[in-house]
Amino acid sequence: MPSGAHTRRSGYLKVRDRQSYEFALASAAVALDIRGGVVRGARVAVGGVGTVPWRLPKVEEALVGRRPGRRTWTAAAALAAEGAVPLSENAFKVKLVERTVRRQLMTI
Repeated sequence: MPSGAHTRRSGYLKVRDRQSYEFALASAAVALDIRGGVVRGARVAVGGVGTVPWRLPKVEEALVGRRPGRRTWTAAAALAAEGAVPLSENAFKVKLVERTVRRQLMTI
């Protein structure tokens, strides 16, 4: 496990269709450095929504310098799928990835 201030508050959420070992429909990994009541650093990545997992720099930027809380998490998560171009069979994942990121942020 990597070390650093951001690893003190970190977690991973896998959203599946069934309670088996199914592949993730969406997943979110979040690591935050929160000191003095402010997010000092953020790393946010998603998986299951593309061919490879990827980081979300706009979400990370929206978190840094802000106070942790529902409003901050919701505003940042709203950027999770910004620019996404869904195909006909996976359009549901646009909202799913936003909700998955928000849900994981709320657990940190």
